Amino acid sequence: MRRCSLIQPAAGGEHGAGITSKGKHMTATLFPWVRTLHILFAASWFGAATFLTLYLLPVARQLGAAGGATMTALTGRGFHRFMAANAGLTVLSGLWLYWTLTAGFAAPAMASTSGMVFGLGGLAGLLAAVLGGAVIGRTLSRIEALKPELPAKQPQVAALQARVAGASRLALALLFFALVAMALGHNL
Repeated sequence: MRRCSLIQPAAGGEHGAGITSKGKHMTATLFPWVRTLHILFAASWFGAATFLTLYLLPVARQLGAAGGATMTALTGRGFHRFMAANAGLTVLSGLWLYWTLTAGFAAPAMASTSGMVFGLGGLAGLLAAVLGGAVIGRTLSRIEALKPELPAKQPQVAALQARVAGASRLALALLFFALVAMALGHNL
C-alpha cells in the first residue's frame, strides 16, 4: 500500500499542489529530525507522567503535609513547566508530522489505516495534554492556594487530590494508547 503524503504523493494527483520541489525536499529533510524530536519529547512526557502518577502522587498523599511540601518544591523547580513544555512540543511536532504524512490533511491519506491509527493516537495525546493543563494543573493550583488554610480545608484538599489522581491515571492511559498507536502506525 502506497502512503499518501508530500514525500510520496498518491497516485492520481498531487495532494501538495503548490508545493515546489524545493519545498518537498525541505519537508523530506526535516521529517526525520522532527520525528526524532517528537519521540524524545513524548518519551520524556510519558516517563515523567508515569513516575508522577504511579509513584510520586501516591507517596505525597501518604506523607500528608510532608508530601505537600515535596509537591510545592517540585512546583518551585518548574516541574509544571517541564510537563507543559514536553506536552506542547510533543503535540506540535506530532501535528506537523501528521500534516506531512497526510499531504496536508488530505482525506484519502487520513482515511488510510495508517492515517487513522496516527490520527487516533494523536487525538489521545492531545486529550492527555488538555487533561494535564485544564484539570491536573488547575487542580494542583487550587490545592496550593488552600495550603494556608489547612487543616480546616483538609476535606476539600483530599477531594482535589483524588481528582488529580484520577485525571493523572486517565492522562497516563491516553499517553500509553498514543505511544502504542505511534509505534504501530508505521507498520500498517
